This record gives sequence, C-alpha cells and structure tokens, in this order.
Amino acid sequence: MQKQIIPPVLTWTVPSQKRIFQSDMPTENVKRLRAMRNEPVSFSLAYRADAQKEPCGRVPDIPISILVTSDTLPLSVYKVGCVPFTASECEDTDSTAVGPCPDVLSKRAACPEIVRVEHDVHLPFYEKGEQRLLNASCVATNSIYITANEGGETVSAGEHEICIRIISLKTGELLGEHRLTVELIDALLPENDLIYTNWVHYDCLADISGLALWSDEYFELLGKTVKNAALHGMNTLLTPAFTPALDTPVGAERMNVQLVRVVKTEDGYEFDMSLLRRFVTVAKQNGITRFEHCHLFSQWGARTAINVYGEKNEKNIRLFGWDTPATDPEHASFLTAYLTEFLRFAKEMGIENDLIFHISDEPEEIHKESYVHALKTVEKVLSGKTVCDALSNYSFYQNGLVKLPIVDIPFADDFDGKCERMMLYYTGGERFSELTNRLLTSSPWKTRILGLHLFRYNAKGFLHWGYNYTYGRMSHGHFDPLTDACFYKNIPAVSYLSYTSRDNEPMPSLREKNMSEAINDYRALRLLETLIGREKTLALCRETLGEEIGIHTIPKSGEDMLALRERINFEIEKSLK
Repeated sequence: MQKQIIPPVLTWTVPSQKRIFQSDMPTENVKRLRAMRNEPVSFSLAYRADAQKEPCGRVPDIPISILVTSDTLPLSVYKVGCVPFTASECEDTDSTAVGPCPDVLSKRAACPEIVRVEHDVHLPFYEKGEQRLLNASCVATNSIYITANEGGETVSAGEHEICIRIISLKTGELLGEHRLTVELIDALLPENDLIYTNWVHYDCLADISGLALWSDEYFELLGKTVKNAALHGMNTLLTPAFTPALDTPVGAERMNVQLVRVVKTEDGYEFDMSLLRRFVTVAKQNGITRFEHCHLFSQWGARTAINVYGEKNEKNIRLFGWDTPATDPEHASFLTAYLTEFLRFAKEMGIENDLIFHISDEPEEIHKESYVHALKTVEKVLSGKTVCDALSNYSFYQNGLVKLPIVDIPFADDFDGKCERMMLYYTGGERFSELTNRLLTSSPWKTRILGLHLFRYNAKGFLHWGYNYTYGRMSHGHFDPLTDACFYKNIPAVSYLSYTSRDNEPMPSLREKNMSEAINDYRALRLLETLIGREKTLALCRETLGEEIGIHTIPKSGEDMLALRERINFEIEKSLK
C-alpha cells in the first residue's frame, strides 16, 4: 500500500466536547490528551470526501476502513449515527438546526480485518465480519468515536500512542494517518461514591425488543443493557419488585413487570423471590452495586397503594392499586410483611447495605398529609435504611419527612448549606437554558459540567427518570428513538440515554459518554479535595471558569470545559509529586 500525495478523504481528530454535525468542517486536529491511569479518554475522528458532485448530479462517496491501533491501550470504536431531530419545545437550544443529529453509537471493531476479493472491480476490498460500514461523502461530514481504556482498567503511567489509518476499500491505499498521544498521569481516580441511577423502564425494553418479559432472551438483553449503563458510570438500578408507580394515569395501568410472586393466605402473605433473585444476580454480574426499590406508594403524593398482583383463593388478581387508599390497614399489614421478607432476602443476597427506598415520587406541599401517613406506615420496618425521594420543596426535609432529599437542580440553592446530605436530579424538561442538561440540543459541555455541580453541592448522588423511556405522555403511545427523537413532549431525547438496535443490542449515545465524563470529573475533584482541601479545589474551579460555582455555572465552550479538567489534572499531578 502506498500513500497518495493528495488524499481524497479529509480527516480530523476532534475533542470529545465537539459533536460532529454533517455540515461541520473542523479546522484543527487534537494531538494530545491527558487522563489518569484508570480513566477512559475519548475523541472523535471526523471524515469527509474531498470531491465535488459529478456533472450528472451523482454524489460520489468513498468506501473506507478506519483502523485504530495502540500497543498499550485497550480501544473501543463506535460509528456515530444520526437521529432525526424535528422539533423542540425546550428553551435549551444550543443546537437549533433540524435534521440529522449525531448521537447513537454503533460498535465497530477497532482494527477490522481487510480482505481482498479477486476479480471484483467495484469493491475489491471489504472488512471481514464488519456490519457498520463507513463511506466518506462529499456532502456530509461523518465521524467515529474512539475511547481508550473504556473499561477503566489500571494502565501504566506515561505516554501512549494511538495510530489511526484511513484505508480506501476501492484501491487498498492508505489515504491518511493520524497519531495521537494519550498521557496518563501517575494518579488513580477514586472509587465512585455517588448513588448514580437512571430509571430503567422494563416494559419499554420488552416493547422495543419484542421479547417476552422476564424470558431467558429478555434477561440476556437486560444484562447487556445494564452492562452498558454500568460501563458509563451507573451503579444503581431501579428494582421492580412491583410495577413502578411512574407516569401512569389514575385508574390506568402500565405493563405488569412485578418480580415478586405474592400469595394471600388465611394467615397473611407468602412471597416467592425467585424471579427477583435472578434479577439481582444478573444486575450484579453486569456491574450494578446498589439496588433502588420501586416506590412503595403512588406517584405525586402517596395517596394510594401501588398496583400489586397476587394469588387469592387460587386466582390471580390485583390485591392493591389505585382504588386502595394509602391509609388502608390491610395494605399496611401487607407492606410490613413484604418489607420484612424483602430485607431478609436482601441479606441473603448480600445487598442489605446497598439498598435505597422511595415513598412517593415528587411530593408537593398539598401532599404532605398523605405522605406523612405513608412514611409512618413503613418507617419502623425500614429503620436505619436509606429512604429518599425526588422533591423541590424544602419543607419536606425541614420537617424531617425526607432524610435524603433528591433535589431538583433548579432548587438546589434552597437546600444548600441547610441539609447535611442531598442528591440531585433534573427532569430534562426544565425551561432554563443556563442549567446543565443532556438533551440532543445540549452542548456536550453543558452535560459534562454536572460533575462539578455534584461536587460543589456535595451531592451524594444523581438521579434521572429516563434511561430508556419510550412512551409518550403518561405512558400513552410508543416510539423508537432511532426514528423519532422528539416523540416525548417535543423535548429531544429527554426520556432516554441509550438505544436498542434492530437486532436487540444496546447502543450508547454521545450523551451517555458525556455523562460518563461528568462522573469521572466528579471523581477527579474528590481526589483533588483529599490532596489540597475542598476550599482550594473550589477556588481553582472559580479561577479557571471566572465565576462563582453554582447551578448556573456553564462553561462557554468545550475548550473551557477541557481547560477546567486539565487544571484539575495539573493540580493533582503537582500535589502528588
């Protein structure tokens, strides 16, 4: 193979804080990246054919292979795919263009084997076994996303080289080459101490995959989905012992995903945890370390019971539900019996110290009376356990109702300095362009800055309600994010962070990669805090970004975001010498 003097394909190495839209023409190449020894580090390779449309109007494209190699670093390579972006009712409009929006990531081999086919004049070369083919077009810039050390393995400190070669599948020629240096400083990110959860919706996973709920095939897909989430920092999993009481109209029901089999007897209740045991086992095998029990009472106020199905008089019926007041004594007896058995099960599974519980999602002032009653129903049996709920009303914490508030980010300052422990969350639909978010319309640095926010507010965790929610308002209608990114309330990608492919494989998103970077920034800040103290750590963040750090702190550009992280790395390295 001989290198051509004038390459027919233009290529650029681009930092992870830049999404490559089809109209983009990058102007520079990143040559060097820095991270810690156990930290993933990412960048993109953008490519475009250097050609003109032919006189007949035909748009020429060049089939290519991109080979990414390193002698010292494990590499993961993804083809960046676009999803349709048609509308937005959200004011978070960093990107206002409609049309293809880069987000979905399809796994490729880092260095696919190129095979020659004799006597094929059209395409004499192809990538053996590769399903994600690449074509360089003269009318659109596309990209691949490259992550070194995606699994966060501990790698030796020092300089590591990544070589990227672009090969023509028409001629076999080398069209271009990039060499990029990854410098790993001699430091390790500490273990992630956050409770990080994105709610997995198990009915949505069944609907989009077409697999029978809790079948062997379904559990296989669930394991892959959870593994992908854990790979990107998530460590806590919503656990549907009963069907989660989320986004369901009063009097209606979502698909019954209940894991616990309940039998009503003359003496009380019996519980079969075998399906739950399989769920917990699969989750632990794929990287989950904490389990988030589904809410014990109805959403928005704990006014009623959640839907619970069981056997009574040899018939399978709904034992409790929307028509059961939260004050019902039989329901209270059921919860006491169930939670007692569940805690015994959790101890058996070795997760008794890794549990969090919820009473009701997003209670407000008008719900205080019903919430108080619901809490009293279970507080004795859950004594000593972590009980937390998403809320924006400080009085719920002030009055001792929620010991660990999960605070909606716009209201974080109402709690700041007034409570010892809090988590943060955002719905994604907040109409504030100056707040962190992870929409398709959000710039990567607006997502990644969450790591600094979590550190600034000393948050114990982060929660988002939609890892894979693919229904419309209040669970009406169903959509595929690959074809309709704005189905849910016209807010682009607000309800999901990953995709499921046509062949039932989980696919991460660029936004999920940005969230992973945010979690790792938080871990780096925690490390720096142990070295120079909290006040000095926040001071250097203020100095680098030029402002006080709060919920409205958003870097002005991807360069500013990377400069902040580089400053953190520099101070860590200096302090360890």
